[in-house]
Amino acid sequence: MSLSRFHLPPAAWAGPHLSLTGDEAAHCSRVMRKQPGDSIEIFDGRGRVAVCEITHVSKSEVQASITSETRVAPFQTAIHLLPALIKAEPFEWLLEKAVELGASSIQPVITERTVIHLDAAQTEKKLAKWYRHMIESAKQCHTPFVPELKAPAPFSKALSVSAGLKLIPALSEHIRTLKQALPEVKPATVAVLIGPEGDFTPDEEAQAFAAGFTPITLGPLILRAETAAIATLAILGHELR
Repeated sequence: MSLSRFHLPPAAWAGPHLSLTGDEAAHCSRVMRKQPGDSIEIFDGRGRVAVCEITHVSKSEVQASITSETRVAPFQTAIHLLPALIKAEPFEWLLEKAVELGASSIQPVITERTVIHLDAAQTEKKLAKWYRHMIESAKQCHTPFVPELKAPAPFSKALSVSAGLKLIPALSEHIRTLKQALPEVKPATVAVLIGPEGDFTPDEEAQAFAAGFTPITLGPLILRAETAAIATLAILGHELR
């Protein structure tokens, strides 16, 4: 039986004794009702995972001592996902599944057809909420990694991403399958640009092609934005990992 799992950011790891606070402490003590002497698993989202024994529980803190620790190496190919910002529920689903499929980073993109517009305060709240969704996904599926989550960026800025291979699922003519677009030597980094509901505008597609993004097809069926993102991650995971 797997141990209950809790997240602790890398900066909060200090020696053999760890301390959960905030939401993670509340989840551990109040929801899971863990007590001193119980074993739990704590991970940092960067590949570090520790089996710990709880030594102290209070209303606001859970202290634990590491009994064993492992470090999982990152994937040889880092996949950076750049999905257009779409409506709340499907976007949160996209984030959760991107965690499960091992995305290295997620950069929401604001496009001409983006219908969600956030001010600075809303963006801060959304980022916090989105990151919690990602942590919960990592806890549930026991992945040692949580992708880096970046603030939404304008389309023009997103195009400047640095990667060994840049892909954009598109409906354009003269496109290749994802497998055909992969080089013989596995790239160290791949960037995937995903359009919004209604897809990119022709001008945006042209800008993406000019920025080095290779248009690919995911098959004969038209996919929703969130489905296209997950399908691309799954195929890349199969081919490159």
